[in-house]
Amino acid sequence: MLNWIKNNLVMAFTANNVQTNKREEPQKAPLPTSGLDLTKEETETLLLTIKEMTFKGEHVEKVYNLVYKLQQYYVSFNRQ
Repeated sequence: MLNWIKNNLVMAFTANNVQTNKREEPQKAPLPTSGLDLTKEETETLLLTIKEMTFKGEHVEKVYNLVYKLQQYYVSFNRQ
């Protein structure tokens, strides 16, 4: 019985490829070259508005990706 538990339960938690001390970075979104054209102030307003909002679990990943893109767009103003 103990061998069965060891082989079936403990083995379920093993991994073939373990990487530690690596934080997965989100893919950097390319800055849009056409289409949406926001000013720095408009981008900042959107980011501050999103900061104050509450989202359901099903939308969190999409909002995270959107905020990441907006942040990259906002940072690009400081590079120019």
